[in-house]
Amino acid sequence: MPASGRLRKIATIHGEWVARAAAACDVAGLPPVVGSPMSGAQVTVQSGRLDGSVSSDDRVRRFLGVPYAAPPIGDLRWRPPTAVDPWRGVRSAQRYSPSAPQPAVSPRSLYWGGENEFDEDCLYLNVWTGPEGDAQRPVLVWFHFGGFHFGSAANPLYDGTELARSGVTVVTVNYRLGRLGFLAHPALSAESDEGVSGNYGLLDQVESLRWVRDNIEAFGGDPGRVSVGGVSAGGHSVHNLRACDHARGLFHRAVVHSGPGLAPALDGPGHPANPQTLAAGEDAGTELGRVLGVRTAAQLREIPADVLVDATLPRAMGAWINVLAPGAPTSMHSFDCGYPVVDGHVLRESPLEAYASGRAIDVPMLVGGVGNEGAGLPFLSSVRHYEQYVRSTYGSCAEDMLRLYPADSDAEVPNASRQLEADRVFNWSTWTAARLQSRHGSSPVWHFRFQRELPIPSDSRVLEKEFGGAVHGADLPYLFGSFSSMDFPWTNADRQLGEQLRTAWSAFAANGDPNTAPLLIGVESGWPAFAEDAPNTVEWDSPVPTVSTWVQDDRMRALDAFNRLTDVTSR
Repeated sequence: MPASGRLRKIATIHGEWVARAAAACDVAGLPPVVGSPMSGAQVTVQSGRLDGSVSSDDRVRRFLGVPYAAPPIGDLRWRPPTAVDPWRGVRSAQRYSPSAPQPAVSPRSLYWGGENEFDEDCLYLNVWTGPEGDAQRPVLVWFHFGGFHFGSAANPLYDGTELARSGVTVVTVNYRLGRLGFLAHPALSAESDEGVSGNYGLLDQVESLRWVRDNIEAFGGDPGRVSVGGVSAGGHSVHNLRACDHARGLFHRAVVHSGPGLAPALDGPGHPANPQTLAAGEDAGTELGRVLGVRTAAQLREIPADVLVDATLPRAMGAWINVLAPGAPTSMHSFDCGYPVVDGHVLRESPLEAYASGRAIDVPMLVGGVGNEGAGLPFLSSVRHYEQYVRSTYGSCAEDMLRLYPADSDAEVPNASRQLEADRVFNWSTWTAARLQSRHGSSPVWHFRFQRELPIPSDSRVLEKEFGGAVHGADLPYLFGSFSSMDFPWTNADRQLGEQLRTAWSAFAANGDPNTAPLLIGVESGWPAFAEDAPNTVEWDSPVPTVSTWVQDDRMRALDAFNRLTDVTSR
C-alpha cells in the first residue's frame, strides 16, 4: 500500500475496543465520542462563537475540535504557531478534528486511539467543563502519549467527562508530531530570526496554554489555576514546559505520568530518554534531507506530509524489534529529527539542567509511573546484540548494566533489554524529577506508583496482554474514568480505585495539594510529600492505595552515574 494510503486508512478494529469500533461508522470518519448522548451548548471565545454539546444529565458541556492556532500548512510548515483567524456565525464544536500526520500503530495495541483521519491542519483542542453558570473551576490541560510521533487528543482514553463531573475543566490538545513538529535542519535555522529550528510542537503546546489563559474563563475555568499534565510524551512535554521560558506564567501545577526527558542532551544520535543538542538535531535533519534528495527550506516544504512521515533514516536501522509497529527492526535512534532539541531559544537548557539548577518553573507537582513501564518498548532478541548495544551505549557503566540487567541466554534478552530501557527512559526520569524538585524547588512534590493490572481477558488479542503487570498507560482509564473505551471485565474495585484517583488529582488541580481531598481509604494519615530523606510514594492498587517508601536501588544509582547526575547538579 502506498504511504498516503497507510496514513489515511481505517484499520481493522479488534473486538476488545467497542468504542473505537464506532469510529469506522462515524459519518465524518473521526474518532468516536465516548460518554452520554449530548445536546446543544454555546460559548463565545475570542475568535468566535462555538456550538458544543451538553450531557443528558446537564452536568457536563463538551466542545470538540476547537482551533487554537492557524493551520500550520504551506509556508507556515515549520514555523511558530500563529493566531486563529476569527470566524463569522457559530462554529460547530461537536466532532474531533483530524489528528497530526503520523505512522501507523497496530490496532491491536492499547496505544492505538482509533485515529483514522490525519491532516497537517491539526492545531485543535477539546474542552469538557461543568454546566452553564459554573465558574472558577480548576483546569487540567492534558497532552497525549505517542513518543512525539503518534497519538491524538481524540483518543477515547482521554474523554474528560468524568473529570468534569469531579469539578475539573479538562482540555486535551493536538500538537504537531514527529518531523512536522520537531524537525531541526540548517536551512530552517537559517531562516529563523533566532537561528534555531525544531520544537514547533512544543511551541504549539505553549500556544494552547495561551489560548487557555485567554479563553477558559468563558467555559467556567479559572485561568489562575491551570495544571499541565500528560502521560509518556505528554509527561515529557510537562518537563519541557517547565524548562521553557515561553510558558512561564501560563500554568500553576504539573502532573507527570511516566514522563521521560530528564536526561542530558545528546550531541549525537538520539535516544527516547534524551533531548538532542541543536547541532545533533540539525545533523539528523540533514540526513533526512539526503534521503529525500532536498537541501533547502522551500524544497522541504514541497515534500508531502506522508513522505516525510514514512522516510527511513539510515541511522534508524538496527536490531530492535517493535511489536506495536511491525516492520523491519529498528535502532534506538528512530525518533531522530522528530524529537525535542535544546536549541537555546525554546529550550535554553535541558529539563534536567533546569530542574538541577532550580531554574525550572517552580510549581507543585504530582509525578510517577506504573509498575511495568517496559510494556510497549522495543526489545532485542539475542545476547550478542544485547551485549554489543550495552557496551557501545553505556561505556564505562556497561559492566554494571550487564550485571544489573542480566541476560545469560537469548530467551532472557527481551525482558532484560526492555527493563533496562524502561528504567532509563521512564523510571529514572520520574524518580529524578521528584528528587531534584524536593532538593531545589520551593514547591512540594508528591510521588506515585500505579500498580493495578488491567483486566485484559485471557482470550484477548491485545498485544500488551503478554507483558503483565500495570503496563505503560494503565493508569489512564482510572484517572479519566474512561472504562467504556475498552471492553474489559472491569469490576467495582476498578471503579472505586478510579474514583479515588480522580478525587486526589482533582484536589491537586484545585489547590495544589492532593491532601485537600477527603482522606484516601488506606491512606488515613494523608499522602506525604516526597523528600530525598523520606522518599515516600503512594502505591495505587486495589483494594486501597497505600503509602510506601521507594528506596533508591542499585539500578537507579547506576543510571545516576551514566547520566552524570553529580556533574549536572554541581554546576
